[in-house]
Amino acid sequence: MPLPPLPFDAKTPRKLHRPPLDELREWHYREPVFLKGMLDSCPLLKEFQSRSTLDARISVLGEYFQDRTVDFCVLPPESGGHYLPELVSTLGHGDDVAVQGVPFSEFARRLKAAPTTGEYVYMQDGVLEQELVRGALQFDFLKFSNPIGARSKFWVGSDGQVFNLHYDDFINFICMFEGTKRVTMFPPEQMPNMYHAPYDILCGYAPTTHVQLLKANFDHYPKFRTALQEAYVAVLEPGDVLLIPPFWWHHVESFSPMHVMVNNFISTVPFAVSLELWKCLSEAIRALAPATPAERARVRESFQRAVLADIDTPVDEPLSERARQTAQKLPPSWRRHMARLYDEAAFQVHGAPFTLAPGGLQGLIERQAAHVTLFPFANLLADAPEMLELPHGDPHPR
Repeated sequence: MPLPPLPFDAKTPRKLHRPPLDELREWHYREPVFLKGMLDSCPLLKEFQSRSTLDARISVLGEYFQDRTVDFCVLPPESGGHYLPELVSTLGHGDDVAVQGVPFSEFARRLKAAPTTGEYVYMQDGVLEQELVRGALQFDFLKFSNPIGARSKFWVGSDGQVFNLHYDDFINFICMFEGTKRVTMFPPEQMPNMYHAPYDILCGYAPTTHVQLLKANFDHYPKFRTALQEAYVAVLEPGDVLLIPPFWWHHVESFSPMHVMVNNFISTVPFAVSLELWKCLSEAIRALAPATPAERARVRESFQRAVLADIDTPVDEPLSERARQTAQKLPPSWRRHMARLYDEAAFQVHGAPFTLAPGGLQGLIERQAAHVTLFPFANLLADAPEMLELPHGDPHPR
């Protein structure tokens, strides 16, 4: 069945057929890559392909989950299946209803009933043990990474789910087992045109934007037209794998009565280092919010010299020196992302940030005033020393 057309033209990601792992690693930080043949030996894919009915394919998942309980979300018919940005304080209390700790059979019942009820049912849960992912499922492309620094999970849902634009700071392998997904992606360099939402407004716990790709309001978001010129689109069918590098914005649509995906995130820096970045950035945003444009420009000049040009030489400006010391612990891809975030919210290079969100920048600062950082999940890390000690998944981040 043909997919509904997109209201813009887009590039197609490069396609590779079973590339050697060393070659594949060259793409981890460059651009999205569409991978064919990577799941040819995967038993789960073969099991799905051997079942001819929806009930039979659901039973395949039931065999994997067995007695484990699952969590899932339900959106009402009027939502159109769209998962949109929400304030952290209201996550799980918007249009979606969270169903938690139930047998897989209850999820299966709601999934099969969705065409009749009109509900949108989505299991964004089911964390998989790395032993299963690397053994029984034979995800060979994860062999280079540290299992402790990788996280894999099932995403299973009914027809019509739409996940708003967001980005992750992980290497992301999307593995398709059932149904169809269409993924639209934008390079990290398009951040000035993406209308970044405040850091405590998230989509599925990820940084996001208020722009809705499928019905963008160009009166409110005129710069998004420029971003659309750099869009990439990949349509995933069973057996396909999509590599999304860190910091690439992506928007995901799901089609067919049931779609099944295994998502594999590989961390690229230790949590302790990312927490240091969020502390550093939050300090700069809070300090420079009341500053004049000339004062911000002066700090930015020393920041760029310290972080992007000469990272081994201390600078006199305190905010820039703190950023330089943090950036020394980051690989180049993270330093570039750090510079984009600073330009967006600390130096306000592209104008006042978050103007279309509640309270703008000042609203974010006030809502997070009692916390260590302006990033809610960085604040959770600050209270979880056991997480800070975990190694990252990629031993050679770039």
